[in-house]
Amino acid sequence: MKSEKYGIVTGASRGLGVNMAIELAREGYDVIITYNSNTNKAEAVKNDLIERFGVNVEIFKLQVENVESVKGLYNFAVGNFGEKLHVLINNAGIYRNINLVDMDPDDFGKVIDMNLKGTFNMCHYFAPLMIKQNYGRIINLCSAVGLRGMPGCTAYASSKFGVRGLTQSLACELGPHNITVNAIAPGSHKTDMFYSAPAEVMEERLKSTPLQRVGDVEEMELLVRYFIASNFTTGQVISDNGGTTMI
Repeated sequence: MKSEKYGIVTGASRGLGVNMAIELAREGYDVIITYNSNTNKAEAVKNDLIERFGVNVEIFKLQVENVESVKGLYNFAVGNFGEKLHVLINNAGIYRNINLVDMDPDDFGKVIDMNLKGTFNMCHYFAPLMIKQNYGRIINLCSAVGLRGMPGCTAYASSKFGVRGLTQSLACELGPHNITVNAIAPGSHKTDMFYSAPAEVMEERLKSTPLQRVGDVEEMELLVRYFIASNFTTGQVISDNGGTTMI
């Protein structure tokens, strides 16, 4: 059955993406969650959302950096949920903690392609649905490292600074169509990405955090709730990082 309103969350089979999908379902949105590799995890998230909130949920295997894959998602979304896309959350991304001189240029390109180009691709193909209905909420995942660079984050910081610029430019372009575009710039949270980084790197980051702890993934739900509810907040970046970066 086609939905009256729905949202898309990329990279929602694990980490922060799961909690952002939870928030949309809690607010009564039908949801498409995309994943890159682990079908079982995506199916588990889907079943959980259906059981807990009674909304329609579908999963879609997606490579956000691949235009044809994004076009496939567009056709799937419109064919199964209709054109009433209200919320787009661009969360899919990868992280590399490698110093400049040790980084393979191909790795740099992969991070830029997924984190920045992937966000552009999703906005490029799905914003027209929002323009057509004169309403929409786009939330891009930036990073605290997208506000202040850090050692070992050459590729990741570059991609997230780009997402920040993309967010603010799109807020200007899409504002006349009653579409808000904002970004969440998380610090360290209890995700697979956090635990995959070298222990000494994470220890150093925690020492520089005023709250002296890692964030809980559930805190993302509050930020999503705010951005989808606000009618007058656009072009903003909120960084949930325990005080590590203050702007």
